[in-house]
Amino acid sequence: MIDLLLIHGTVITMDPFRRIIQDGAIAIHRGRILDIGASEILESNYEAVKVIDCSHQCILPGLIDVHGHGGHSLFKTIAIDYIDDWMPILTKTYKHFVTDEFWYYEGKLSALKRLKAGITTGVSVIGSMPRSDNPVFAINHAKAYAEVGIREVVCTGPCNPPWPHLFSRWVDSKRITKEVTYEEVLQGAEAVIEALNHANEDRTRAFITPFVIVTSVEPSGPTSPARLHGLTEHDRYQAKRIREIARKYQTRIHSDAFGGMIHLAVQDRENALLGPDVHLQHCRGISFDEARILADTGTNISASPGITQASARTPVPELIELGATVAISTDGTSPCTSFDMFQAMRRTQFVHQAALRDESYLPPGKLLEMITIDAAKCIGWDDELGSLKIGKKADIITVNLRQPHLTPEFMHVHRLVYQAVANDVEHVIVDGKVIMEGRNVHTVDEGKVLYEANEEADVTIKRAGLEKYMQPTKYFWGHARGYVDEECYLEKDNLNK
Repeated sequence: MIDLLLIHGTVITMDPFRRIIQDGAIAIHRGRILDIGASEILESNYEAVKVIDCSHQCILPGLIDVHGHGGHSLFKTIAIDYIDDWMPILTKTYKHFVTDEFWYYEGKLSALKRLKAGITTGVSVIGSMPRSDNPVFAINHAKAYAEVGIREVVCTGPCNPPWPHLFSRWVDSKRITKEVTYEEVLQGAEAVIEALNHANEDRTRAFITPFVIVTSVEPSGPTSPARLHGLTEHDRYQAKRIREIARKYQTRIHSDAFGGMIHLAVQDRENALLGPDVHLQHCRGISFDEARILADTGTNISASPGITQASARTPVPELIELGATVAISTDGTSPCTSFDMFQAMRRTQFVHQAALRDESYLPPGKLLEMITIDAAKCIGWDDELGSLKIGKKADIITVNLRQPHLTPEFMHVHRLVYQAVANDVEHVIVDGKVIMEGRNVHTVDEGKVLYEANEEADVTIKRAGLEKYMQPTKYFWGHARGYVDEECYLEKDNLNK
């Protein structure tokens, strides 16, 4: 007798042949896919402990969100009206005003949101810039994801210079601030990898994650070619140390990159943070020669759709045509993005069709690949995840088509890409275990998670003094353009203290 049998669904395999099986079934046993085929055949061949009728549903691999941020789920929309200073505001909060427990409660909410959106594997950078001065933050976050039951790739490592850096922890309601060296944050990141990589029956992995691959240029956008003056001593030292840690623990490298960084990084050929074991998020504003370097080195790329793509686009179609592996990420969930991968697909398509003035770019099949099998390749997990094949991990979701906006039930991939939303996900299975059934979560008390998240958010907002960044400006209603009132201007000198 097998553990689980899914029957009478439309199975979108994402296997090498991209098979779509009408009235299909999947047999699951001991956490893996045992068989895939017609419902009539599998029903006669297998007796199961549990059978789920997936009539009027698509059955597909669990979605994979290859880049997001731990912490952001408790700060959604805070400081969005101060967008130029949003990063410093949140970074200061993460460095000095969150407790150890914050990461557990935020992790529970983050994992629950991803679960209910059909994401079975999510990458979480701990903080806005990664924070690794103590491993407890990442460990608490991973504990929360493990309790909810979905996979997490925990990413942490050093933020940018100058060093040493001030970080705070809260002990018995008192803030204790300490000066931390670059070597100490590397040690903290190593401790995270030791504790979490392949933990939780390999549902948790940990990657080494410098904030960006080159620290001496613009960290959040492309740098003018006129300012690319070569790698600094710290750039070279960081690349060397990150490479050493990745080799020592046989783990992967995850980081951000923007235009100009790839041109510089490749100058250190021995330690360049490029290659098949590297996954780079954003890559906005890169030049054609940089795109070719990424493709030639086998570096994996992901990008999230947003307004910043208008001024400095990630050349997604061009990278794909050059042979690179490219995934779509949410970069969720703050300041105003969600973990809805269906919306992320549509927005990605719109951004690049508009930029290239060509509606032929990024057809629906490619978009679905970019959040399943291509995403699995980006994080080096495509041997077990990203498609429905015999022997692979049984990470599976179903989407309920019996709804007005998803009817009629044909052209199923088109229907998912163009009309589905996160709330249409009906069942979620991870490692062969049903953790959401009929949108009811089996692993945690959803009401309790939401209550604790609200409580923790309220306390943290007060502690960090974020209330002033939650108030609308006088231009909020009735104006075509928003401004920040003069009396609300930020005290910029204090943001990085």
